[in-house]
Amino acid sequence: MKSMNIAASRELVSRLSTHRDVVALDSTDFTDVAAVVITVADSHSGILALLKRTGFKLPVFVLTSDDISVPNGVNAVISGKAQEWLELETAACRYEEELLPPFFNTLTQYVEMGNSTFACPGHQHGAFFKKHPAGRQFYDFFGENVFRADMCNADVKLGDLLIHEGSAKHAQKFAAKVFHADKTYFVLNGTSAANKVVTNALLARGDLVLFDRNNHKSNHHGALIQAGATPVYLEAARNPFGFIGGIDEHCFDERYLREQIREAAPEKADDARPFRLAIIQLGTYDGTIYNARQVVDKIGHLCDYILFDSAWVGYEQFIDMMSDTSPLLLDLNENDPGIFVTQSVHKQQAGFSQTSQIHKKDNHIRGQARFCPHKRLNNAFMLHASTSPFYPLFAALDINAKIHEGESGRRLWAECVELGIEARKAIVANCKMIQPFIPPMVDGRPWQDHPTKAIASERRFFSFAPGARWHGFEGYAQDQYFVDPCKLLLTTPGIDAETGQYTEFGIPATILAHYLRENGIVPEKCDLNSILFLLTPAETPEKMAQLVAMLGQFEQHIEDDTPLADVLPTIYNKYPVRYRDYTLRELCQEMHNLYVSFDVKDLQKAMFRKESLPQVVMNPQDANSEFIRGNVELVRISEAEGRIAAEGALPYPPGVLCVVPGEVWGGAVQRYFLALEEGVNLLPGFSPELQGVYSEKDADGISRLYGYVLK
Repeated sequence: MKSMNIAASRELVSRLSTHRDVVALDSTDFTDVAAVVITVADSHSGILALLKRTGFKLPVFVLTSDDISVPNGVNAVISGKAQEWLELETAACRYEEELLPPFFNTLTQYVEMGNSTFACPGHQHGAFFKKHPAGRQFYDFFGENVFRADMCNADVKLGDLLIHEGSAKHAQKFAAKVFHADKTYFVLNGTSAANKVVTNALLARGDLVLFDRNNHKSNHHGALIQAGATPVYLEAARNPFGFIGGIDEHCFDERYLREQIREAAPEKADDARPFRLAIIQLGTYDGTIYNARQVVDKIGHLCDYILFDSAWVGYEQFIDMMSDTSPLLLDLNENDPGIFVTQSVHKQQAGFSQTSQIHKKDNHIRGQARFCPHKRLNNAFMLHASTSPFYPLFAALDINAKIHEGESGRRLWAECVELGIEARKAIVANCKMIQPFIPPMVDGRPWQDHPTKAIASERRFFSFAPGARWHGFEGYAQDQYFVDPCKLLLTTPGIDAETGQYTEFGIPATILAHYLRENGIVPEKCDLNSILFLLTPAETPEKMAQLVAMLGQFEQHIEDDTPLADVLPTIYNKYPVRYRDYTLRELCQEMHNLYVSFDVKDLQKAMFRKESLPQVVMNPQDANSEFIRGNVELVRISEAEGRIAAEGALPYPPGVLCVVPGEVWGGAVQRYFLALEEGVNLLPGFSPELQGVYSEKDADGISRLYGYVLK
């Protein structure tokens, strides 16, 4: 790999004797340098504090001919002697050697060896691609190293990713140390696979699983369909804006839970630990954050293990305001449950798409019958892992751990939190209709009037106070949940926050999302009158300013009632007859009226409440088996009432099942999908992605939703 630079005070750049490139202090962010050389004056300018703040632990030298003592934070004082340049080079080399984490370090060395291979993959370092013009374009687009790093596990120098040997094992041990786990497993096909690994290792037919109804579909797949466990569902909140909330406080009461067990598996109702596993979302898609300590204290004694699905977080332990909610920082004893945490590194950490990791924290129950040993977990791991892993994915997970090690990880996330706060303040100042999802007042002052650093350090600025009108969630206890500061959540007009009722005019968030994408800004997701933007340390003030400006521009189009052809030209040009002469405001009103006519916000809420959950009449695994055998029929959703679902159905995102195999179609779930069907026909171009139901056009040209039910 190319040698890193030396950073130096500007007046010293030409004086350094080194083969390395030398860059001025004010032209680097210190990620591309291996050592720093400064003047005495610069040592008093704050540069040493800045270098310490980075967390990079760079070697620092002061170059001067004066006889001075070595300042704090400086490795040595040098005057320019030949031996001292060698000391500088030695320090830089040592920094480079210690910089890279285990697997990536070995990978780079192996690639540089340039071995001649007769093993997989067949493109042979990209050579096969380069024998065709299209392949050459493909090769040139991605660059040489990605092909050279794509190699076969036939050479053992890199270790084994399936049985965890060599540098692969060292990388996972390093990540476990950084994330405070007992063991860590790198998963290369997403947290969908990570959740299946954990659930397949812990659950079997007849086991009880305490199941957050907000859980991602992968948990249904692993725990219910593949393992065949029996679920006890925990009802969860939705608010009128369409945000996904948390589990009700009463659901964590032991008496309530044992009542639910008597309905689902009465023979286990009096067991000391009736649940083999509880699966809880540590953070919902829409940034409702749980406190793991509270969860463990309330239900831990009822569970052998708790899986905290942290697909949408994973960085909480690096943010001071959030760290005490992290399951990986808990002090646990032999009476507590074992802990698993799955994290989608690719979502808001530093990883390629599909990178995920499983953290295992259960040494405190080692030796007990309920303990899940490594070999059992790894058996499930290998059920879901490819025998042909893509090494760059594994290397990205290795690098992610290094980035988060020590002060550098905490600094990066602290800066992200503060930037998100500043963005919210800018939206409040510049927008009248679109608003951040935050408490409007804290301590009698508007949220935005408090200092940014105070907001960033105190959770009360993001807390869901029970009964507070601004958030619209019900069933919460004091200090139970708060808004993830790294989820920029915005609301659009259409809901009166004080009453939770529809207003006369509204702006469905999907229209705003389409406008932003039309103008080169991609939000994470939207639903009803809410829209989500993910914040990571990658963000910049300029990027956030562009978003704020575009939000303001959208509002101006609403006020000006701009023709739809000018605002959403892609949709208009695709459906010119349907939207001829429409204005933006007219489209907003028509879609808002559709929401109102079906009372979609209440349907969405009802789908996750116990009193209106679909009736369970069959184990999900059994229903899925009937689906596989073909003992099903495809029926219109409008005619599915009373029929048993053979396939889970959901809108995506967020990927949360509304009806589970073995449940009965009807009630709020059926009406919700019929509302979606109406939207597909009334407002082309705004159809959501639906899974488990199928849109087919009838002879009259009308799209109808169909789903598989048991015969």
